This record gives sequence, structure tokens and C-alpha cells, in this order.
Amino acid sequence: MTLFNAGAFHAAHEAWEEAWRHEQGPRRLLLQGLILAAAGWLKRDVGNTRGAWTLFSRALERLESLAPLCEGVDVDRLRRDITRWRAGEGAGRPLLVWPLDVPGGER
Repeated sequence: MTLFNAGAFHAAHEAWEEAWRHEQGPRRLLLQGLILAAAGWLKRDVGNTRGAWTLFSRALERLESLAPLCEGVDVDRLRRDITRWRAGEGAGRPLLVWPLDVPGGER
């Protein structure tokens, strides 16, 4: 989460991807959603709005089957945020504001 909030989307993506490889079930889907959200911001930062929209959409697909609260993450809020980002809202840096106890989240 620290990397993502600092705008280090590539580093956050890599850290979460390393953790994702070893997970199953809901935690794996949550990590996939976070990885795709980070990738969406990478695309958005370089002006590739179509690519960002696609990645944010894929993130939402991964998160849609998760409970409203999963692994300490307010998934409902995450889905709302990603929906706003996909629509081009949220100028500046996005922030994940929940206690995110996900492996690789603090690397």
C-alpha cells in the first residue's frame, strides 16, 4: 500500500505480484485486483486512457465476487474508487486508505 500511495505503481505491482503467485482463493483475487489497479494507473500516467480503462475494468471483474470486507480491505470502497478512476476521475494520486494487511503490501 505504501508504494501505491507514493505513486510507485510499478513497484507496488511487482510486490503484489510476487505475493499473488503464492496465494489462493479470495486473497488471490484481491491481489489480482490491486495489481490491475496499479497497472491501470501506470497506463493513465502515460496518457493511455483506453488501456487504463481496460485494466481498471479487469480489476473490477476480479473484485466483484469478493465480500464487502476481505483481508482487512474495504472492497466496496475499493470498487467505488476504481470505478471513479476508470471514469477518469480522481486527478492527482490515488490513495488506498484502509489497513491493508496483504503480503507484499508494504515492500
